[in-house]
Amino acid sequence: MNVLLLLMGGSGSRFGGPTPKQFLELEHEGVVRPLFEVTARRLLSALPIDIAIFVSPKNTAGSAVLNPILEKLAADFHGRQFRYAAAGVTRFGSFMSGVNALRKFQGIERLLVHDANRPYLAADFLQRVGKHLALISPSYPACIPVMPVVDSIVRVDGANVVTYENRAELNRVQTPQLLHFNTFQEAETRALARGQLAMDFTDEGSLCLSLGLPVQTFAGDAANVKITYPEDLK
Repeated sequence: MNVLLLLMGGSGSRFGGPTPKQFLELEHEGVVRPLFEVTARRLLSALPIDIAIFVSPKNTAGSAVLNPILEKLAADFHGRQFRYAAAGVTRFGSFMSGVNALRKFQGIERLLVHDANRPYLAADFLQRVGKHLALISPSYPACIPVMPVVDSIVRVDGANVVTYENRAELNRVQTPQLLHFNTFQEAETRALARGQLAMDFTDEGSLCLSLGLPVQTFAGDAANVKITYPEDLK
């Protein structure tokens, strides 16, 4: 089975306003929906997802915000299962909360981890995601979408430039990120037994790399931006 972990944590402090951006209501297909639902529907419509776990701030658990959305999705996407998990303080905490929620299910094979605040999912990009999702296996345990860096990148110390990085060797990382669940679990268990699992990562690719798993890449999409500021909604 394929599982979507939709990460909905974050206070939206950089975005501003009283409502976290993942709960902003936007028009989508002629219907006003919260941003996280727009993102979820695009993924569910395009990819073979069996279970979707919404990793959301605790104050939405059982509230009028989240549960009715999950009920609508269950009605519109027959045969899929929808669950809630409490978001953590960090992205890594949210990811592990989602993983712990899905450990209750049998037959989990592949994970697809996506930021709810990345709703701009083009059809050709989702085709690439689906192609690489099908490849995920013990011998191909992790894969992430990347985009070339086009700006000059400098390493600084305070206000001083230390060096210019070789941008030909650098890429920007996006989501969805794809993982083979059993291979990840086995590597995580070994790291925990050695006391070598760090407690914070910025994404799943960096986590897998720290566990000694090979991480492959595929072409991302320039339109697949993460909504951080109000102008990103344009």
